[in-house]
Amino acid sequence: MKSRTLMIIFFVIVNTALIAATIWWLNKPEPLAFHCQGQLNFNESRDNNPFDFDGAVVMHFNPDGSGYFTMNGKLTEGQMVHPVSRQENFNWRNLHDSLYEISIKSVERFSHDRVPDKLFEAYTAGILLGQKRLLSIQRTPEHAIIIGNFYSPLLLCAS
Repeated sequence: MKSRTLMIIFFVIVNTALIAATIWWLNKPEPLAFHCQGQLNFNESRDNNPFDFDGAVVMHFNPDGSGYFTMNGKLTEGQMVHPVSRQENFNWRNLHDSLYEISIKSVERFSHDRVPDKLFEAYTAGILLGQKRLLSIQRTPEHAIIIGNFYSPLLLCAS
């Protein structure tokens, strides 16, 4: 009798664990594994000091939680024009549904990047080494990916 009760308890525990694992597996977010590139035109006017970035942006997400984005183009601040060419490596993690956190791990400025230190970051949400930012990454029914912040989309990636 005692062994039968133990077998029933063991059977219930194993089945409960299998059901919990299945529910977790079905609800876990799909890993990010994509490469997206686009043209970004960013205009800002703060304290009568116009700032514009016009260039190409490439974002790459690896399923292991790493990734990078590169920016190449020109930055105009007032009357000054600076070439931009940099890559920022980051780690990402899913916080909830379509909300992701990226943490900048390294910043590499290429030789022709002539933007004065911290100028670019002052206008573009301050993404500096060690800082974290939240992104919204949503998949559309047509298999496109929308990358944005809380206010608007930044890139629309379609295959």
